[in-house]
Amino acid sequence: MKLTARIDTDCRCLDRYFHKLYVLLQEALSEENAAPLEVHDYDADESQAIYHGSSHLIKPDMLMNIYSLVDFWMNEICEYHRKQKNLSLGSKDIKGDNELHARHKYLTAYAGLNLDNVQASYMRLNELRRVRNTFTHGGGHVPSKREADFSAIDGIVLSGSLISIEDSFIWSALEHAKKYLQAAARA
Repeated sequence: MKLTARIDTDCRCLDRYFHKLYVLLQEALSEENAAPLEVHDYDADESQAIYHGSSHLIKPDMLMNIYSLVDFWMNEICEYHRKQKNLSLGSKDIKGDNELHARHKYLTAYAGLNLDNVQASYMRLNELRRVRNTFTHGGGHVPSKREADFSAIDGIVLSGSLISIEDSFIWSALEHAKKYLQAAARA
């Protein structure tokens, strides 16, 4: 099976999975809205809540899945082109500002691929990387000095320092992941 077909399969699986997660999200939000208000002892060592919501975990999980897809396929695509072009260096040998940048640099500067037609997709994946890292390393809270940068990302809204992910960001990130990965595999 071609790389592009395998990438397409994975993207379609995520699309289907995300539609199921959106059903779960609606159920979770309905449950949370119906949950009784509670008084909490903020000095307690353990949660005293009767109900523990989960809706806030669903969209960040979707982003993690998209980034994992990108991370996996970028390695595969770099290795594919290394073998096709008989290159001596692997993608791990190229340094960049981050792993996504290093792999993009490997494909464009070292392997000589022209990915100009998917530059907008690469930029969206970089935004995905930044948002994903903020959830992974900061619990979804943006440092105050970076709030303006994150507020400028289409589909991301800040509530104080906390990131709120709009549906459009998820679907756009998945679409751009597929577009970029398939272009890199075909180049």
